[in-house]
Amino acid sequence: MARKKIVAAYSFAESFEMLNKLQQMAIDEGNISLALKAEELKCKIAALQADKESHLTNENLTGILVDFINEEQSNSKNSADICTADKTKEKV
Repeated sequence: MARKKIVAAYSFAESFEMLNKLQQMAIDEGNISLALKAEELKCKIAALQADKESHLTNENLTGILVDFINEEQSNSKNSADICTADKTKEKV
């Protein structure tokens, strides 16, 4: 019999909450190994979430910079002057 694929993915909050419940159940039963495993998994999903948020932030910043540079180049008559280092060159 073929296994069914999970259609809906868990959100970060749902996954974290489920691991909290499982960890508490393990603690209540005195199963320290399972409680530690739940804590390990909570740390892993928290790190994945942080990486995801960081990646999205980096993409947003990159997009803003690209848009700014493109706008400045289109507004500038001489696109070679877009860089401040170009503006400070001595004219000979």
